[in-house]
Amino acid sequence: MRTGRNRNVHAIRRLALALLATLLCGVTPATAQTIGTSARLTGMGNSSAGLVRGLDALNVNPAQLVPDDGVVVSLGVLPFGAQAGADFMDYATYNSYFTGTPNAKGVREPTYLGATDKQAILGTFQGETGHFTHDIRYGLASAMLSTQFMTIGVGITERTGSNVHLPRSFAEFMLFGNEPGKSFDFAETQVSSSWTRDYSLTVAQKFELYRRIPVLFGASLKLVHGYGYFGIERFNSGFTTDPETYEVAGRADMVARYAGTKDWIGSNNSFHYTLFPTPVGSGFGLDIGAHIKVNRMLSAGFSLVDLGSITWDQGAREITASEDFTIDDVTGDQVDEIMSRLEGREYEIPSFSTPLPSAMIISGVLSLPDIPRRHKYWHFTFAYRQGFNDEAGNSTRPRIGLGTEIELLYNVAFRFGVNFGGIRPVVFGAGVGFIADNFKLDIGTMDMTPHLTNSFSAVAVGVSSHWDI
Repeated sequence: MRTGRNRNVHAIRRLALALLATLLCGVTPATAQTIGTSARLTGMGNSSAGLVRGLDALNVNPAQLVPDDGVVVSLGVLPFGAQAGADFMDYATYNSYFTGTPNAKGVREPTYLGATDKQAILGTFQGETGHFTHDIRYGLASAMLSTQFMTIGVGITERTGSNVHLPRSFAEFMLFGNEPGKSFDFAETQVSSSWTRDYSLTVAQKFELYRRIPVLFGASLKLVHGYGYFGIERFNSGFTTDPETYEVAGRADMVARYAGTKDWIGSNNSFHYTLFPTPVGSGFGLDIGAHIKVNRMLSAGFSLVDLGSITWDQGAREITASEDFTIDDVTGDQVDEIMSRLEGREYEIPSFSTPLPSAMIISGVLSLPDIPRRHKYWHFTFAYRQGFNDEAGNSTRPRIGLGTEIELLYNVAFRFGVNFGGIRPVVFGAGVGFIADNFKLDIGTMDMTPHLTNSFSAVAVGVSSHWDI
């Protein structure tokens, strides 16, 4: 039995909601994700990978753990960095259409979208797929000891992050419904979200080449504990409404895997904080790097970071769906049965593995001496970052950073930078560093747009400090 268009529209809306809910269920529980860096890097548009030294070089280039100022012992003080951004739905659009409209009494009421409003929302997509990513990284503890023979550093770094690819079809269908003859394809849907902690041991040493050119080499070995992961490996789902019969035909084809610690869930599903939750996955990572100072003005660095993988072997689950469906009768239990199949079936599996967000970093520094005063330098920096995968907090889209740093005031350094690539074409950063005899505090943002206008879709901030003995 075939029914009219209105009833089919209602049925397909429910189907799309089921598909979208399946996606979002994976994003939400995987508690945040990260790729923060030192605030000195952040304020210079992630361009100063060749400039940072000491504890600031952890997770960037282990060779540069060797200090250049004779420091023997250094302690990190809770460095923190966070980045989040999208290439669709900026804050101005969200504020205009999704926060309500003030009435005569100043109370916000629901905003009812017209056709023009809906097209404006769809117009925020740069292409057929929207991208969202976020990274958060903070150091629980870090320390280093430098002698004339070797430099050794240890660190505990927590990080969470996620990458989400959302087809424009999702937003189009939710705004306009299913039009007869219209096909919706969700195959570009991708999700990767994880929560990990690194326990790292870094060893670095300084050597001298011909004519006493200093060269630094270093390596970091990381024990990685995983506390949560969700990833969609395949989401080849979609449907079409026949323009003559209004019959809806589609397919749900999905594979997703996840694992997560339960230590933060107390009695009655209440939140229970613990500093050392039980890991549900583990693995090893490796950072290797080199740095050369050609002369007092030129230096360069090269590093490979986060080489390795995690095996999730505690409570690992897989969700699969493979179903061709047709809706020609919305009476009875047929729609509920189809929705149930679209949500997939969940199975316990022995384990699965995921790579770490590995990447290559090439950096360079030009330092002009005695500017703005004697024994000071005006630095110009360059960095190229190429991710090797699209795991949470990473991207195969290359990124290029350019920046500068100058100590205009006594013991106060000012930084500026620009970053090209990633999900946003160009972002501008700025930062400041306060330098005392044995203490340094850096504050930076890699995107100044939120401070200048409400038409922004990304934020990036960093705060880091260390105490040298």
